[in-house]
Amino acid sequence: MSASLEHPSGVARATTGGVAIIPLGLTLSLFLSGNFLLCALGGFLPGLENLHFLSALYPALDWTSPALIIAGAAWAFACGWYVALVCGWLYNAFAAPRT
Repeated sequence: MSASLEHPSGVARATTGGVAIIPLGLTLSLFLSGNFLLCALGGFLPGLENLHFLSALYPALDWTSPALIIAGAAWAFACGWYVALVCGWLYNAFAAPRT
């Protein structure tokens, strides 16, 4: 059983109680990328060079390299979409009404 709601554009849409994958993917991707960039930029702050979290995890890498910062932000963005697709699909599969 699904209810029909009137969208502000005048188009009726069905609601099933599932999660929208695209907003979830964008939210998670931007959140993870932003957190990665904040963490990576911590290596440029005076006094925090030795306490840098990423250098503690990966001591052989130079986290002041722009290429590594861009690659890390891209991977964080991709991980956000991966989590959104997998978890969003699983949630929608289990939350679907059973007939």
